[in-house]
Amino acid sequence: MEQEKRLEKIPDNMKTIGIIGGLGPQATMDFVARVHKISQDLIPQFVNRGYPPLHVFYFRHAPMALNPDGSTPNVLEPDPRLLELAKIAGKNADFIVIPSNTPHLFQKQIEEASGRKMLSIVDVTLEEVKRRSLKKVGVLAIGDTLKHRLYQNRLDEIGVTWEIIPDKIVQKLDESIWAVMEGKTRSNLGEPAREAVDYLRAKNTDGIILGCTELPLLLKDEINVSDLINPSQLLAEAAVKFATAK
Repeated sequence: MEQEKRLEKIPDNMKTIGIIGGLGPQATMDFVARVHKISQDLIPQFVNRGYPPLHVFYFRHAPMALNPDGSTPNVLEPDPRLLELAKIAGKNADFIVIPSNTPHLFQKQIEEASGRKMLSIVDVTLEEVKRRSLKKVGVLAIGDTLKHRLYQNRLDEIGVTWEIIPDKIVQKLDESIWAVMEGKTRSNLGEPAREAVDYLRAKNTDGIILGCTELPLLLKDEINVSDLINPSQLLAEAAVKFATAK
């Protein structure tokens, strides 16, 4: 996080953050912890009052409507249950965040269903790419997110060259991401993520977007390396700043 000026007092009437989580569960808990840590850094603390109000919702399905056999269709549409949850979140919060990347393919529909602004994990990440003046970035993400070019299209728009990982690494990375969602903790779980990072570094990238919120859990302390861009952290920072803005 860039050095931010600490607020002089706890703001009155902080905005309520609606977090649509569960995609996946562990990444949501990691995100909530980040929101609290950032709040401690930026907001004067008094007992439990130096934090923005939160409503955290856990969605227990894929964000997109799936084929009858459980496979992902070529044309993606949001799962109607996600939009129903967005309506509930919108009634209980001033704005929405989703600590998962793939649902941002449906940002417009989620905002329409919730009636609330949704802070975009993609927007805050692209702002960081521009702030660092990066020219060529690697994009790590789950296979469906890469296939539907969530980050690649936006990078094209701002004139930043990008690299992605080959299919053989995508498959291994997907499996390790799913294992995190299932609560697996085997010692070699982070190996595909490290392999993916090494592949992109070998392509002479000057930054790598960790475009899946399970990646910080797989890479652990390795995410602190300067060329890695952590969208989870950036979204948490944006959420706290927005909740405390006048």
